[in-house]
Amino acid sequence: MWSTGKVRQLTIAEPWQLVTETARRRGLPLDEVLRTGVSPTKLDKAEAKLGIRFHPDVRELYGLADGLRRIHGHNNEPSLLGFSFPGLQEAVRRTTNLRDAAEEYGPTGAWRASWLKVFDDIDNENFLVDCSDGSVWYVYAAADETYQVAPDLATFFGVVTIAADRNDVRYQLDGDYFETPDGEVWEAPIKSPWRPT
Repeated sequence: MWSTGKVRQLTIAEPWQLVTETARRRGLPLDEVLRTGVSPTKLDKAEAKLGIRFHPDVRELYGLADGLRRIHGHNNEPSLLGFSFPGLQEAVRRTTNLRDAAEEYGPTGAWRASWLKVFDDIDNENFLVDCSDGSVWYVYAAADETYQVAPDLATFFGVVTIAADRNDVRYQLDGDYFETPDGEVWEAPIKSPWRPT
């Protein structure tokens, strides 16, 4: 087989499609909860508000989808394979709040100016994308836990889709979360420190 020597650049569209297909197959009513993507102009405004340039993967992700909205009549945000995915405007607001809290209460250097809160688990366990290199970080300030969980969004998405299928989870509309076959709330294995293979 001949090789051109070129490496095909992966986009976020492919791993994102795997996440959405897996979530839909596992019972999440995506047609009801998934918001359409935002325009480049809105992304530019969000960058200006935070004073950072988003990583291309983040721009592509929010161009594909602007987070999840609550199901009509439900009190909880829907879960997307172990994490919630707020819209861009809410992500900017939450990032600003975290940044302000870290500056006021946290140790020096606890917050990176290039971080953007993209996902969370129960609102206080955060998954942040470092917009300088695209890596994904887990930050749980209450427990002083901060570490990298994936080198990029594609890897982060890959871990959750494999785990959701392996654990045979199903979406529970009455609680807006995924659960295991034995009825336990599912915790996606996305909080462990990243270790290259």
